[in-house]
Amino acid sequence: MIQTMSTKLRIVAMPTEVVEHVRESLRDEFGNILAAGVEHGGGPCRHCLRYSEPREPLLLFSYRPFGEPRPYQEVGPVFVHARSCERHASKDSIPGDFAIRPLVLRPYDKEDNIADSQRYAEAGEAATIARELLADENVAYVHARSRSHGCYLFRIEREN
Repeated sequence: MIQTMSTKLRIVAMPTEVVEHVRESLRDEFGNILAAGVEHGGGPCRHCLRYSEPREPLLLFSYRPFGEPRPYQEVGPVFVHARSCERHASKDSIPGDFAIRPLVLRPYDKEDNIADSQRYAEAGEAATIARELLADENVAYVHARSRSHGCYLFRIEREN
């Protein structure tokens, strides 16, 4: 058993290669044709892990935040900034724009199966709950998801 409070978190943002491909081709891996829009102002970018400013253009596309297809793997809508942004550098804390919001935390095992019941984190609770989930040796990683829409936001792992 891993000590909960001493578990260091690694926050994993969407890979830059995925974001660059979407920005350059204006297509996602599912064939959707994309266009930058400002109607989603204030949406969360999955690459820099910050909420956009009002009227800041975003791309909305379908994304599967897993490796190989498996039964529990979902495809869902995500936003990234339409213009270049720097990928979030992992820290042992939930990114600021997300730490102040309620989140859903869903644990997965190393085979990408849901490992346990998801947990609801109120604003400010996500890091503590992620550490509790990752204290279970059967949990390989946790997805942080939007509490209002259930959309994928970022991945949380144990820092090795």
